[in-house]
Amino acid sequence: MPGQIKIDDGAGNYTILTNAGSLGSDKTITLPNETATLATTNASNLGGLVKLASATASSSSELVFDNFVDTSTYVSYKIFIQYLKGSANNTAINCIFRQGGASGSDLTGNYLNAGYESFMDVVTNGFLTGTSTTMSLGISTGVAAKYAKQYELQMFPADGTNSTSNLYSTNAGQRYNNDYSLARPQYFVIEDQTAVTGIRFYMSSGNIASGTIIIYGVKK
Repeated sequence: MPGQIKIDDGAGNYTILTNAGSLGSDKTITLPNETATLATTNASNLGGLVKLASATASSSSELVFDNFVDTSTYVSYKIFIQYLKGSANNTAINCIFRQGGASGSDLTGNYLNAGYESFMDVVTNGFLTGTSTTMSLGISTGVAAKYAKQYELQMFPADGTNSTSNLYSTNAGQRYNNDYSLARPQYFVIEDQTAVTGIRFYMSSGNIASGTIIIYGVKK
């Protein structure tokens, strides 16, 4: 049956669109009385979260993302790691900040680490602290599909003048030996104010067998 689509601003002002085709019944769309942009299904800017880069591993030695940082536009960066697997058991995904823009290089130095490790199916937990030359995101990785890991990262890069660069990581998943489920929030900071322009991911041993990494900028 023919139907109508009613667009109402919630204040009694509305427009009716008549559809000669079949809608099943009349439909109403209520729009708030404010200025906004309606995102489409393929939009990259979804209300302040802007997709900046992505890459999918296939027996890759590393996934490098250079020159996506713009501190004048974005206040921080959300990084999602989906279904990541290593090429060997008992390895972890590492990352390191990059400098230098499009022709980037690793930002070496002291990376400080603090966090908490909790095993879900046994009474075992403990604090994580230390200094290293890279950021280890933890959770040992296996080769079977059920061992694929997922992470959410929040990255706050330095601009060369203000603060230092830091990164917060959360993840949970099964360990490589199938013994424990693990939750591991971690916080990293490098003792350096150098402007960070990118980030590089790689395994502590072997290749990244598979998995996707997606980076979004959080607009100011």
